[in-house]
Amino acid sequence: MKKWSIPNLGPVVQVAYAVENIEDATNFWSELFGIGPFFIKEHIPLENVRVNGVNSTFDHSSAYAQWGSIMLELICEHTERLGERSNQKEETVPSVHHYAVFVADLEKASKNLEEMGFGEILYAETSSGFPFAMHDARKVFGHFIEIYEPNEELTGFYRMVEESSLKE
Repeated sequence: MKKWSIPNLGPVVQVAYAVENIEDATNFWSELFGIGPFFIKEHIPLENVRVNGVNSTFDHSSAYAQWGSIMLELICEHTERLGERSNQKEETVPSVHHYAVFVADLEKASKNLEEMGFGEILYAETSSGFPFAMHDARKVFGHFIEIYEPNEELTGFYRMVEESSLKE
């Protein structure tokens, strides 16, 4: 099966939908599509957060499950939404929030996205210290692009979610 990819980055490993309520969304996806189990992480701790280049916070909760050959994330932002603009109407949720892509070099991939006109909207590090970034690709794709370098912890989580789906 051919993998979906973002130009100059590589295959998409995750699709994320913005939702208002994690529990309702996981129930809906489970009942309608038979997806699960979901692994829910509430108020995910992040460090060294920048939003639009300014030191900030990004409080969110996410639920993860396998959806065919790709990871599904349902994301609920508790702080001001990324990309929220006062002159825009409130987006109807759920909507595609981002696609995630593993990259060989975060800094190089981030620069590449900047050069394509997709500005960095979020940079953060997990509590275990690995960095990730989101770039605003809404003008072309209608959503953000999240990039991170694969590491043992991250790929182990992806593997655990996928293997758990096979046991259901």
